[in-house]
Amino acid sequence: MKLLKSLKNNWPLVIVLSLTLITRFGGLTWCFPFAPHPDEWNMAAAITRLDWHKSLNPHFFAYGQFPLYLSYFSATFYNFIAGIKTRNIDISQAIFFLRFWSATAGTGLVFLVYLISKKLSFRHPVSLVTAVLAVFTPGLIQTSHFGTTESILGFFFLIIIYLTILIIEKQKFVYFFWLSLVLSLSLGTKITALFFFTPVIFSFFASKSKKYFLFLFLTPFLTLLVSPYLWLSFKESLSTLTYETAVATGKSPVFYTRQFIKTKPIFFQLQRIFPYVLGWPIFILGTVGFILGIISLAKKSKHFSQIIYFAFLIYFFSQAFLFTKWTRFVSPVFAFFPIFSGFLLNAYKKTKHLLMMVIIILAIIPGVIFASVYFSPDIRFTASGWIYEKIPSGSQILYDTGNAVDLPLNPNHQTSIANYSLVSFDFYHLDEDPELFPKLLDSLEKSNFIIVPSRRIFLNHLRFPEKFPKTTKYYQLLFSGDLGFTPVAKIEPFYSKIFNDELAEETFSVFDHPTIRIYQKNNNLSRSQYEILFKN
Repeated sequence: MKLLKSLKNNWPLVIVLSLTLITRFGGLTWCFPFAPHPDEWNMAAAITRLDWHKSLNPHFFAYGQFPLYLSYFSATFYNFIAGIKTRNIDISQAIFFLRFWSATAGTGLVFLVYLISKKLSFRHPVSLVTAVLAVFTPGLIQTSHFGTTESILGFFFLIIIYLTILIIEKQKFVYFFWLSLVLSLSLGTKITALFFFTPVIFSFFASKSKKYFLFLFLTPFLTLLVSPYLWLSFKESLSTLTYETAVATGKSPVFYTRQFIKTKPIFFQLQRIFPYVLGWPIFILGTVGFILGIISLAKKSKHFSQIIYFAFLIYFFSQAFLFTKWTRFVSPVFAFFPIFSGFLLNAYKKTKHLLMMVIIILAIIPGVIFASVYFSPDIRFTASGWIYEKIPSGSQILYDTGNAVDLPLNPNHQTSIANYSLVSFDFYHLDEDPELFPKLLDSLEKSNFIIVPSRRIFLNHLRFPEKFPKTTKYYQLLFSGDLGFTPVAKIEPFYSKIFNDELAEETFSVFDHPTIRIYQKNNNLSRSQYEILFKN
């Protein structure tokens, strides 16, 4: 009731939260019923294996069971209310409810940015501005539309920070209970939430409360309650954790992490992730605000600011030095940049309203345009329409393998192979498997069109011609026209036309808004001619 009353008396915040709902829940069924994000697909597939009458073991341990159970029981409850008599959840329902809870968490995250900003003693307009910046942060919009763990983890991280602030202010029993619960849900979502303990440790030394013993007792118990198969299938979960750790650290090289070869920690995130997921305006505002906040801490100790900084730095550095530097690894700190922006905006108390409006408008432009990705037809459907209209029936089409959704998609949202001879070629292993090169020569001779469905393979391999000579040569010949194919279409989302983001870490673009290139044969070369081209 207190919350509703505060919202009633704060209509600007109500408007901000309304915009949050639009940007998070709008277009939630993008590319439906496909799941181009492999993690989303794997989680949805695990949900379809659950049956509360038989077993709730998902046999999937890349993440914890909490988001799987949350989506499974939500879908089960929906089916019960709708009178649908089934014990099994189909893949479409699983995808939808995974996305639904990501969007819900994304909405709550924006409200938490506002609440934390108020606790940092930002002026009311500044607290509201930080929330607006969070609404239109591209990376936060994106994670809210992925049925994965990132949005939920970001939401939990901010709740933990907010609760630790409340505990420092007033050590109520209920705050400790909620802190234990949220940390347990975080660990039940993904084991890397162990780094969410940073603000808790800080608040422990700040408050020195004996009630933290309750927290120490409850947290592991509740974690096993919400994600029981971490223990019940310990060998299987440990095996998955060992594999995922080996991939993350680079001890186990796999083809889908080649973009990280010879990348520099911190510099990679600053160059290839943050400018794109935040948009340059918020990235700059947040970075300058971060520096100003550090200077302020050096002059005068402020517990609440310290919590924010310790939480951010510990989590960021824990992920930055990994070999595998996927965008999702640092996604829990995206929301910190709107908060850091508040340090800058709050420092200039004489900032004119007009200047503040200009700053806000410039800062939200990338996010406003990025949201169009989900309010427009998925780019793969657009490309498929072009293919069916322009490419003659019976044509052979060569395309890169390794995409969660292959082109073309037919109007009934099913992969169509009826009208075309589709050749999915494994360019990832062209330089490793001697049997693949002869197959490539045959495919080039017979194919009428080539589709490059995203930047995923060519941008990662062209960096290392000495390591991947055949793959590099293929794309060099294709792009130069010497392969005998000419570009006939470049199909890209409106956002990518305005903000070219193909140089960003690949997972930012390839899952929901890839740029698709189509080439048509204009010079019929023989197999032997192709072989000569590759040798030159």
